[in-house]
Amino acid sequence: MEVKYLNDKEDSITLGQGRPFFLTAIDGTSAVKHIISTFKAPNQDGAVFVSGSLDMRNIILEGRIVADAIEEAYDLRKKLLNIFNPKYKGRLIFKDLSIPCLVEEAPVFKADIHRAPAFFISLICTSPYFETVEEIKTLLAGWHPNFSFELEIPMETGIELGYREESLIIAVRNTGNVPCGATFEFIAQGVVEDPLLIDVVSGKFIKLKRAMQPGEIVTVTTHFANKKVVSSLGGGTNAFASLDQESDFLQLAVGTNLLRYDAKTNLNNLEVNVYFRPLYLGV
Repeated sequence: MEVKYLNDKEDSITLGQGRPFFLTAIDGTSAVKHIISTFKAPNQDGAVFVSGSLDMRNIILEGRIVADAIEEAYDLRKKLLNIFNPKYKGRLIFKDLSIPCLVEEAPVFKADIHRAPAFFISLICTSPYFETVEEIKTLLAGWHPNFSFELEIPMETGIELGYREESLIIAVRNTGNVPCGATFEFIAQGVVEDPLLIDVVSGKFIKLKRAMQPGEIVTVTTHFANKKVVSSLGGGTNAFASLDQESDFLQLAVGTNLLRYDAKTNLNNLEVNVYFRPLYLGV
C-alpha cells in the first residue's frame, strides 16, 4: 500500500513500495474500538446498554529509508523528521480516502543498517473516520451549465447555454458507513425571504429568518464540533442569529436523502448547494 502524509505547512511525503521511503507495515486502518457504556442494577443479570461511541484511531507506520550512501540516508532522516513534525497537524491519504491525524511519536529510527535505517511512526486520529479526499457537491437548485467546447451552433435552432433545475426535491446519496455533516449553501440571485431546506423523510429542516440580498451567500455548516452560520455580506459575518430556533443541523443519513428547498418569497431567485464528504470505518 502507498500512503501520503500532508502536514499543515503543505509539506508532503509518500511512503510506499519504492525508494527512498519503503513502507514495510501499516496497522490501525481497519478495526476501531467501540466503547460501550452500560448500567447494572443490583441483582440484575447482565446489564442495560446506555450508549456507545468509537474510540480514537491509532495508526502505526513502519518502514525503511533506502539510500545509496550514509550521507543520503542522513538527509532523508532529516526530511522525515521535518515533515512528521509533532507541532503540526496532518492528514494521511490512502488513494481517494484520507484521515486527519496528529503525530503521537516522531519518527523513531533504528540504525541497524546505516544506508537503510528502519523507522517507526505513531499517529493519533481523534476522529476514527476516513473521509473522501474530494468534497462532493450536489446542486439542489440553480443553473446547470450546458456549454462546452468543441462548439457548433446550429443556425436553425441555436443552443441552450444552461438550464435551471426545476425539481424542488433532490436525492443526495451518502455512500459512507455513517451519517455525516455537510455544508449547505444558500445563494440569492435576487431578494429571497426566509429560505428553507427540509429533509422530506425525517421532517428536520434548516430555515433562515432573514431577507437575503442579491448576491448574498449564507453557508450553514453542520459538522460535529464545527457548527456555524456565515453570511458573505461584509466580507463574512456571523449569521447564527438568523437561524430559526426550531432548525436542526441536518446530517446526511447513510443512503439516499431526499431534500426539498423552499422560500417564503421569490423562490426562483434561490440557489442551494450541498457539500459533504462521506465517512468510512476503514480502508
